[in-house]
Amino acid sequence: MSDVSEPLLRMLREVMKRRGLNTASVADAAGLDRARVRRILKGTDEMTVEELLKLGQSLHIGPADLGLPDVTAEAELHDSPPPVPEDESALGLDPWGNHSRQLFRVGFELGCDFLFLARTDDLAESGIPASILGQFAGRDVPVRLDAAYHRFNEPRYDDGGVTLTLSFDALYECRFPWSAIRQVMFFPAAPEEAPVTEEKPEPRPVLRLVT
Repeated sequence: MSDVSEPLLRMLREVMKRRGLNTASVADAAGLDRARVRRILKGTDEMTVEELLKLGQSLHIGPADLGLPDVTAEAELHDSPPPVPEDESALGLDPWGNHSRQLFRVGFELGCDFLFLARTDDLAESGIPASILGQFAGRDVPVRLDAAYHRFNEPRYDDGGVTLTLSFDALYECRFPWSAIRQVMFFPAAPEEAPVTEEKPEPRPVLRLVT
């Protein structure tokens, strides 16, 4: 990736960070492959003009985002989530601290799909529909969080647990006590493989006959 493109990529990443978006949600909104967008934003893949237009539309980028004057800049995107609080934005992991809380933060900060199991007996007052709890009576309730919808989950942490906005037959505010979290499983994006460069064979000397 040329140095000329780096300011543009930095601007795209900063807009995403300000609006609480991750690669998965932006890629889905733009109709692009998640891995492809991740490589573009990292700077390992060149970006086409069509991809730039799609990313710009998904991020609602206007002249103000490019540092240009804009008389219509008063119209901010109303559904943009609030910025992530600074005390929740750093992954200062503590092996002696609350593991469940830290694992949730890792999943949301990395923007990867993850699934957790919660003890049903501890969720009577959680806000999860009774029909769902009934299906998992005597078992752990599995909740999978797709990275593309992390910003809609709006995780709210406190010392006793985490509150998430979840979709069942409607939207529900569901609180999970830390003591109810039994297991957390991550589904990370596949690592990028280094490009394979084929070594060209050494040229062999040839004999030319001149007549």
